[in-house]
Amino acid sequence: MNTQSTFLSAEHVRKTYQDTVALDDASLELRQGEILALLGPNGAGKTTLIKILATVLAKDSGRVEILGYDLDEHEHEIKHWFGYVGQDTERSAYARLTVVENLRFFGAFRGLERKAIDRRIDELAAYFEFEANLDKQFMHLSGGQKQAAVIMRALLHDPPLIYLDEPTKGLDPIVARKMRSLLKQLVRQEGKSLLLTSHVLPEVQELADRVALIHRGTIPVTGSPDELTSAVGAAEFVEIERSALPAATKEKILQLEPVLFSVERSPHSISFAVNDFLAGAEAIARTLREDNVRTGFRRQTASLEDAFVHYVGELTENFDQ
Repeated sequence: MNTQSTFLSAEHVRKTYQDTVALDDASLELRQGEILALLGPNGAGKTTLIKILATVLAKDSGRVEILGYDLDEHEHEIKHWFGYVGQDTERSAYARLTVVENLRFFGAFRGLERKAIDRRIDELAAYFEFEANLDKQFMHLSGGQKQAAVIMRALLHDPPLIYLDEPTKGLDPIVARKMRSLLKQLVRQEGKSLLLTSHVLPEVQELADRVALIHRGTIPVTGSPDELTSAVGAAEFVEIERSALPAATKEKILQLEPVLFSVERSPHSISFAVNDFLAGAEAIARTLREDNVRTGFRRQTASLEDAFVHYVGELTENFDQ
């Protein structure tokens, strides 16, 4: 197995479903020891791309290399180098088997010896603080416990790459926060490389070293969260309810010295970028009083959602906050 700084490279990947284009010339690169997040609204192509990389789907065209090996020519070997966790957690294990029985089965399926499997189960159970749940049937686990068990399954053979499709989807906030902490440990302590999909902004902001924005099957830009948000052109915004703001008042606000530009973050609000929040808020409040406009406003900081709109030009669906 080749070892290099680029663990995964996908170039010009295309996938269609009959007349629907799911991926169109999508490219990304996953580096050694990093978390790369695919960020996009539902239907953007995130799951399709990660399934292609996990050999669950076949691409129509394009090239994928994993650890220097071409996916089309070395699919069998490559399958041993990654772990994959899809969205269908309930169908990722046998419901009536215990966690240990499931892990032993899937370990044997991968050709691991029983002693090696049990040793790895002990390591993972300690890592996930899961010892008390190993002898429970999968069907009796909570949502967070099931997700942990499925991730353990993906890690049994100690792969250098891990693909995670919406890893905290459906989990309550406390369990999701713990799961994110564990995922960061996998990279920082175990040296794994993670590719995850998400449409949850706080999750991406917390986890990702780099973010690939995906929209309608294409990836227009990839960068660190700070790099992406800095391109927005402002760090702070004053957000006002759209329905309460007359067009003439909006134009007056845009002429104010602290105001840089406006963006429409949602159908219900308009955000004015300011070079200084206090000065901008005071000037905007004064203009609202002069025009007898009665509405409140709130402070917002530049987010990955703003970066998405900046690079893509539109947002058909708000990200989860």
